[in-house]
Amino acid sequence: MNIRKKLHTRAIALMLVLCLCVSIQASATEADLKKQQKETQRQLDEINQQMKSIESQQKAVLAEIDSLGSELMDLVMNLEILQGDLELKQEELEQAEADLEAAVQHEEAQYGAMKLRIQYIYEEGETDYLSMFLQAGSFADFLNRQEYSQEIHKQDRELLTAYQETRAQVAELRDQLEQEKEELETLEAEYEEEKAAVESTLAEKQSQEADYENQLASAQSKAREYKNKIKEQTAQLKKLEAERKRREAAAAAAAAAAKGNSSGTITGGGGGSVSSGGSSGSSSSGGNTVSGGSGTGRSIASFALQFVGRPYVAGGTSLTNGADCSGFTYAVYRNFGISIPRQSDAQGRAGREVSYSEAQPGDIIYYGGHVAIYLGGGRIVHASTERTGIKTESAMYRTILSVRRYY
Repeated sequence: MNIRKKLHTRAIALMLVLCLCVSIQASATEADLKKQQKETQRQLDEINQQMKSIESQQKAVLAEIDSLGSELMDLVMNLEILQGDLELKQEELEQAEADLEAAVQHEEAQYGAMKLRIQYIYEEGETDYLSMFLQAGSFADFLNRQEYSQEIHKQDRELLTAYQETRAQVAELRDQLEQEKEELETLEAEYEEEKAAVESTLAEKQSQEADYENQLASAQSKAREYKNKIKEQTAQLKKLEAERKRREAAAAAAAAAAKGNSSGTITGGGGGSVSSGGSSGSSSSGGNTVSGGSGTGRSIASFALQFVGRPYVAGGTSLTNGADCSGFTYAVYRNFGISIPRQSDAQGRAGREVSYSEAQPGDIIYYGGHVAIYLGGGRIVHASTERTGIKTESAMYRTILSVRRYY
């Protein structure tokens, strides 16, 4: 009997050492994963900073594009006004050309008439003077006739001078109009050149803005990748943490079993039981035992049994200071890194549904407004009432509505 006990103790010790090694390995894996996640977060922060810089530069370029657009609009409007002025100036210049042509013709006609009169006077000068003398009634009359002839020559000269002055004025106006037109054309060319420069700069800025848009889209895509990677790493960490806690709980349960070996009974296999009391206990006797099952579910049930006798506290989730029914199941599962809803009705709808005949230790039994953890062998552990606290009893004490599995 003593030899069997020693062998049993050694087996438990070996199992504890194995659990410890696996736990150390899991911790190392968690540390590596946390290091990777930290690096991914650094990369995400860096890409977020790049996006802020790109957005800032893009905003500045958009402001320049708006300014250039306004400048281009002003130039186009000024060009339209200038082209209208040029059209008017061309009309004025054409009219001045026509006026100058008319003035030249008048001047030439007057000059021709004057030359004919002078030529006639000089050619017929003596006869005319003799005729005027003979026809004159007196010497005074002769002088009057001579003054009249001279007056005709004076009028011819005045008309010629007037036409010459008109021609000069029209020519001066035409020259002035031509100069003004040249100035307008020069200004138009400058506007066209400035417009082309603004359009070129605007196209360049629009190209820059499009490039920033592409850079931003690429950075956003990279940020999404990093976020998804962090999410995956977080999920992996939770899984590793849950596995580690499960192994630690299994090691703790094994240690407790080894410590209480002299007073409790431990048997292997799917139909065996783990006793936490001082008697052999079974599913039919109503003792605090876990019957059947294996792995995480069995560890959950064994862990939950440690808190039998703790108080029931409405709204509580403390395994030591007190919890209500769903707070108890919530806290037990949380210890294994498994997230379940907080409220009993939600717990009775989430997870994976199994039939009661397939129920295993660690499953949640839902009664409608109340939940418990199945121990196997038709037994449950649950936070019952304020009077009885956390206790074990028959799973069939109420009508079962659903059995949910979360692991």
